[in-house]
Amino acid sequence: MWNVIQRRASLIREPNEVRILRLVRDRGVISRIEIAKATGLHKATVTDLVAKLIRAGFLEDTGAQVARKRVGRKRILLRFRPLAGIVAGVDIRVTSATVALTDLNARVLVEDAFDYPIHAPAQIVLGEVAATIERLLASGKYPRNKLVGIGIGVQGVIDYSTNTLVVSHNKKAWEGESLSALLESRFNVPVYVENDVKTMAVGEYLLGAAKGTKDFVQLWIGIGLGAGIMINGHLLHGITSSAGEIGFNSLDHPRFYRDQFPLTYTGQAMFGQILTDTNFVESYRRGGSTGEANVDSVAVVARRAASGDQVALRVIDEFTSLLSIICIGMVNLLNPQLILLGGKIAQHYPAVAGMLQERIHRDLLAPPAEAVRVQPSAHGERGVILGAASLVLYELFEPPHRVPARAAMRRAPATPIEVEETIPVGQSDVFSEGES
Repeated sequence: MWNVIQRRASLIREPNEVRILRLVRDRGVISRIEIAKATGLHKATVTDLVAKLIRAGFLEDTGAQVARKRVGRKRILLRFRPLAGIVAGVDIRVTSATVALTDLNARVLVEDAFDYPIHAPAQIVLGEVAATIERLLASGKYPRNKLVGIGIGVQGVIDYSTNTLVVSHNKKAWEGESLSALLESRFNVPVYVENDVKTMAVGEYLLGAAKGTKDFVQLWIGIGLGAGIMINGHLLHGITSSAGEIGFNSLDHPRFYRDQFPLTYTGQAMFGQILTDTNFVESYRRGGSTGEANVDSVAVVARRAASGDQVALRVIDEFTSLLSIICIGMVNLLNPQLILLGGKIAQHYPAVAGMLQERIHRDLLAPPAEAVRVQPSAHGERGVILGAASLVLYELFEPPHRVPARAAMRRAPATPIEVEETIPVGQSDVFSEGES
């Protein structure tokens, strides 16, 4: 079955086939002549490539026909077959993991989650991930040979040549461990491992708020602060794969932060220590608002801000100002079209995105700042699991010039596609020369 998967992956590496496949996916249903018009490809080329995609199981004729205004054959409509393959997405957190099976449009078909002890070894957790994938495949009656890839999102810095965890503050014992070897041997499919915030960025690019946007930054506030950076449609990793670790930016000039951020600043050394969910809640408590002892979550502070609580509003204002310092630097350096905010603060108080955009425009009156939009991420807490599935889809469906080098390093040599000498071609597979 590995040869079949390799053939599928090899098949859709060809730029023209990728263009056709993505076009059909985006349009829903489309005729061959419309594909030729949209892509500029010769009609015979479209006929040949569509036939290959149908044989590989990615496309099918709908059976529906569209009459032409002029005399001639009716146009047969095509559609994408998202269940031609199954993808597994895995979100590994500090003490829990979620596993989901999706179709080739990243629509979740079935999922499950499990908890594990904080000091559990990597291979024990990955063994449970493998067991969960097998159980989900069986529960949905999905053949194993339909599984085309596995994506994993995890906190830390990844060595993509080996899929090992290089640095992770929450999983020190996992450092140096391969996060793909066990799953690759068990399922014989490609496994892609990515930093959790970068994973979110891929999901937003393919499926969410950044769809159609090639240059953007995905910010995430949770137990720390991180960023996933997309440039011209692919992730920025950096020479040590640590691009986006903005939480380690230092807070210089303590007096400035003490004066400007009296509720949130308590002597922290880095932005990743001050811009956290925990400090957000503790800052509210430090404000001395009535009933602060009962506040134990970001959601509660957000609700109080929405109801006009002045301390909650001050905390949000301080967080927005601190974020603007980070964002202004990124706008100057990267010139992104979009900044996405992910995490509980943006989820429970979406207005923070507009506040941040206004602050960036106010503090940096220049074309890059005026052009950038700020908005909440589309997927919220589901960002990593959907992004993990998207890692596989990105490798499958993006044109080759956008595929990162790590994909080429890890991809096994593909078996050449075997094309039958005689291909039955019906009326729907042929264009007449006068058709337009």
